[in-house]
Amino acid sequence: MIHIRYKAILTFFILLVMPITINSSAQFGGSWELGWVTDVDGNYEVEMEADWDINGELVIYIDNTGRQGELNVNFDLEWDSDIPFIVDGPETGTIAGGENETFTFTLTEDSSLDIRSFSPSDTYVLTLIAEEVVSGQTITSQEIDARVELPEVFDLQPNSVDDQSMYSDTWIEVEFLVSNWGNKGDAITSADVEIRSCPNLKAEGLDQFSNLIIEPTDLDNNTAKGFDVKFVASSSHPDRTCEVTFSVISEGDERVRSVTFDLQVSAADIVVDDQSSDDGSSDGDGLSENSSNLSWIGFYQLFLIIIFTAYFRRMKQ
Repeated sequence: MIHIRYKAILTFFILLVMPITINSSAQFGGSWELGWVTDVDGNYEVEMEADWDINGELVIYIDNTGRQGELNVNFDLEWDSDIPFIVDGPETGTIAGGENETFTFTLTEDSSLDIRSFSPSDTYVLTLIAEEVVSGQTITSQEIDARVELPEVFDLQPNSVDDQSMYSDTWIEVEFLVSNWGNKGDAITSADVEIRSCPNLKAEGLDQFSNLIIEPTDLDNNTAKGFDVKFVASSSHPDRTCEVTFSVISEGDERVRSVTFDLQVSAADIVVDDQSSDDGSSDGDGLSENSSNLSWIGFYQLFLIIIFTAYFRRMKQ
């Protein structure tokens, strides 16, 4: 009797649950689809500003047109390695029956990291998971992948040069260094020196910069690279301040970047005056004094010769 009553109660509950189960299957059993709106064929490259600010946007869609009932999902993002950016986006989403919705996830720089230290050759794999949730339970889930990378940044910059000075009919060497403030190794296609207002001043030794490879400065103990350039002033060069511009062309972005400084050329006669002032007398003054003494001695000897000649003539008479 007890068994019969127990079976009757169990059958009653099964009959109560069956319509709900059937309705749930009809409501949630239809298909839904997760996909990318953003073009992620190949690799998705985030945008990067000159100050290393990152701007990226990944957009997905969820198609719920195959259902009449509402679809509720939870989002989860997984990366295969450490990333140089922060991802911000919705944690959940609701898509009405028969509708298609899009959701946006933004990528910005992580200010606590040195973005330059992340190579543009590296790829970061994002797995986005959408889980269908009913009454707090995961019913189904779908996932999609995207390969994200940083752009290449080329920024060859000649280091600043202090103002220089020299004399005519001499030469000096000036060291030119070039830094790479990008995130990838770069090479100098060619280097050039432009000298304004001084046609008698020449630069020598620029060919050694051609094809010089410079790795990112201050990363992995890399430093600026460069060479000495020889400046030669002719003997006829006048007193003049020359404006010198040193420029390099980047192989990576083909841009020209330069630095300018002043080079003061002093004429040769100023060299003599400056050197003579150190010992209190000039070579010119010394020569003048000797010439004056010699002139006085010659006049005295001539006077004596005239006196003796006159004396001897009188004696003969």
